Amino acid sequence: MEQNSQIISKEKYRRNLKFVVLETILTSIGAGFSVATITIFWNSIGMNQTDIGFVQMAFTIAICLLDIPLGYIADRFNRKILNIIGDIGVALVFALYAFSKNMYMALLSECLLGLFLAMTNGVDQSFIKTNCDKIDKTGELFKKVNVKIHTVRYIAMLIVTIVGGFIAKYSIRLSIEISFIPYFIGGLIAFKIYDYSDKLEAKHSNLLKDMVHSIKEVLKEKNTRIYLFSYILGKEITHSQIWVFTPLLIMVGVPIEIVSSGWILNYIMQVIGSKLSEKMIKFKASSKFAIPVLIEICWMLILVINTNIITIWLFALNGFVHGLVEGNTVTSLQESVKNEIQTSIMSVASTGARLLYIPLVYFINYLGNIKLQFALLGVICLFLPMCAISYLKLRKLEEKQTSQQKMLQKW
Repeated sequence: MEQNSQIISKEKYRRNLKFVVLETILTSIGAGFSVATITIFWNSIGMNQTDIGFVQMAFTIAICLLDIPLGYIADRFNRKILNIIGDIGVALVFALYAFSKNMYMALLSECLLGLFLAMTNGVDQSFIKTNCDKIDKTGELFKKVNVKIHTVRYIAMLIVTIVGGFIAKYSIRLSIEISFIPYFIGGLIAFKIYDYSDKLEAKHSNLLKDMVHSIKEVLKEKNTRIYLFSYILGKEITHSQIWVFTPLLIMVGVPIEIVSSGWILNYIMQVIGSKLSEKMIKFKASSKFAIPVLIEICWMLILVINTNIITIWLFALNGFVHGLVEGNTVTSLQESVKNEIQTSIMSVASTGARLLYIPLVYFINYLGNIKLQFALLGVICLFLPMCAISYLKLRKLEEKQTSQQKMLQKW
């Protein structure tokens, strides 16, 4: 009887995990429709690279102001409700883009987008971790599922980017608005997801004090702080320069109607990178960080030296690196903390990445407004020393862990 009860219980978690995966894929599809054409849309309503940098900075500030507070609320109260409101809210914001005719309306849309995305940030990842751990206590299932989900997401985004490119040929505005559909369906599916995580109890009666305590709890382990630093750098070295890619394609003579092909190639490489990250599970964290960073710096350096119709396609390596980073650094970070604070750690990680992104996105796009290649050069100069420090910290941590394992074996 007890064995049958365990089987039924695991089936319940497997069913829940399927809904989480489906909702995650749908929201990725929603994001994928507009990624290749949003810069062209912004240009069509009179925005230049500096304006784009300003709007993205405002979007990021909106998320930063709410990310950690909402992560705190999710871990203590109700992740499900936040997830539903967030998905449906994002869907409505994309519908609002239909009325954007200048930078100020785009600014309003992006700030609202930041608000609703902050509600969902880290929630899917925490759902995945909780359900995987309920099914398999060893943690192996989580590693496999986490990497596979990233791969499926990239495949989905690849397909919808192709579709979005065809839609953009007839209407740039429609290629943005259509993101409403998958996000809205994702919000409806979110109603079917149950939150089986253990809720944390408040340590202080004062909400602000308890939130500060929560952040300290997340960051108290040195190992977690090191993994967090590498995650932030890995994420932003592939993210900070994406808004100059479409202008670079147009600059070298790629017709607007096939600009999406550059992003399609980028997503193909993301799928390859994500699949390869499955093979790198047993690699040391320092290697999983250093290899993609070196690839990223190399392709950017080539484009700085010589940007033409051939070398521009090296941007696809950005997708390859992103796939490697997402598949590896997120897993290391989540494994360093307990399940009860999964949403909080992802919120802190997201906020940390965005705090770096706020000045970076404006500065990089300001450089791009002078000369597009300057944006890439700026990324190299800023990230190279920080990534070197992160690599050395990871190496030192690994040496310490190896030493401790040897001591335990002797005992």
